[in-house]
Amino acid sequence: MTERDDYFEISLLFKTFLKGVAQEWNKQGFRLSQTQFKALYVLSKEGPMMVSQLAAALDLTPAAVTGITDQLLADAYIQKERAEGDRRAVKITLTAEGKSIIKEVKDKQKEVMHSYFSILPEEDMDHLRRIFAVLIKEIDKN
Repeated sequence: MTERDDYFEISLLFKTFLKGVAQEWNKQGFRLSQTQFKALYVLSKEGPMMVSQLAAALDLTPAAVTGITDQLLADAYIQKERAEGDRRAVKITLTAEGKSIIKEVKDKQKEVMHSYFSILPEEDMDHLRRIFAVLIKEIDKN
C-alpha cells in the first residue's frame, strides 16, 4: 500500500468512526443536536459570548448560530442579552437548565465513549492521545 493510500484509508476509517459516534448520538434521543450541544459546551468553557464569537468558535456563520441559539433560547438553555455599549450586539449566556443539560449529555456520552474505547489496551489509548495531540498541533499551525 502506498503512503498516499495509507492517508486515504486512515481518513476513511476516522470518518467512519465519527459517523458511528454521530449515529449513536441520534439513538440516545438527546434533546439537543450535536451542534447545539457544542454551542452550549463552548459557552460553558468560555463564558458569555457574542454571537459572532460563538460563530467563530464553532466555525459557523453568525446566521447559522442565530438559528441554533434561537432554539436553545426557546428551550431555556441560554439567555440572550443586549450588550450595554452596542444595542445591536447580543451576548449569550448559559442558564442553570443549560448547565444541567450539558452535564446530562456529557455523562451519557462518557458512557458511550467508554463502551467504544474500553476494548483498547491502555497503551493504545496512550498512543491515540499522543497521535491526536501531534495532529492537532499541526492543524493549529495553519
